[in-house]
Amino acid sequence: MNLLDFVREVRRLKEVKRKGWTLRGVRNPESVADHSFMLAILAYVYSRKLGLDSEKATKMALIHDICEVYTGDIATRMREDEQEVGNEEKVKREREGMEKLISLLPGEISEEIRLLWEEFLSCKTREAKLVKDLDRVEMCIQALDYAERDGGNFEEFFEFAKKEIETAEIKKLFEVVYTEFRNLPKKT
Repeated sequence: MNLLDFVREVRRLKEVKRKGWTLRGVRNPESVADHSFMLAILAYVYSRKLGLDSEKATKMALIHDICEVYTGDIATRMREDEQEVGNEEKVKREREGMEKLISLLPGEISEEIRLLWEEFLSCKTREAKLVKDLDRVEMCIQALDYAERDGGNFEEFFEFAKKEIETAEIKKLFEVVYTEFRNLPKKT
């Protein structure tokens, strides 16, 4: 086992573009690594604010998409029938990718990442719910940035997030971002 092999694989996330943005024709879209970094910052700050386990939430945010080094970013849509891959198949592929990736790590680290990722997927703990909700808000913050930069219709991203976010504090954050989006001057 060589930790450098793991690092080399994960670093490829810097090249994996977020699918939702490429589907919208966004020029120079963020990478999965860009997204994960911002989510980790949000998870750290909001978990601290809410008195949750900030180490767990930050780690969860950092690893939540690392399997995409093998699967690519499979976009989730409001309607599953509009997705390239159904939700069940997506999770199957991601689980296989995660197992392949963490097999490069020593057992203790591998098991910690597996457990954190499974916790994120099951979304049963407060930290997992927070990170899942922040994942949606981070997407909206990025949509707002793209709308400010280039214009474009990103309403679908906001509608999806609005439907999914459960944490009261994060709903408030979402509303601020959504209000800013709705108040943007329309670009022609």
